[in-house]
Amino acid sequence: MRATLLSLNPLTPHLQIGLGELPATVGRSSQTDVCLGDRWTSRIHCEISEINGTLVVRDLESKHGTFVNGEQVRQAHLLPGDRLTVGLSSFEVRYERRSTGGPAGVQEESASHC
Repeated sequence: MRATLLSLNPLTPHLQIGLGELPATVGRSSQTDVCLGDRWTSRIHCEISEINGTLVVRDLESKHGTFVNGEQVRQAHLLPGDRLTVGLSSFEVRYERRSTGGPAGVQEESASHC
């Protein structure tokens, strides 16, 4: 799965962070997969993984919490377009959800109807 975190910070509006292999850890430490220079972010703040084609974020007992769409979470699904906030850093979550199967002969419709 290819997933991207798009910065919602007005000082870095074009910053995009690609999530490589999942699970990916996010934090202030250089040991994390996504290293943020944000003093409000814990050294190892949260983990993003994939379960059945959907991203899931899990807070790793961070000091200031992990938020999805403004709600503090311990663990939550991350849907495309959701806002993930870690410390003072906010990102729009971007990825294409994968189907995990279904009845034979049934095709999943695209979520976009223009």
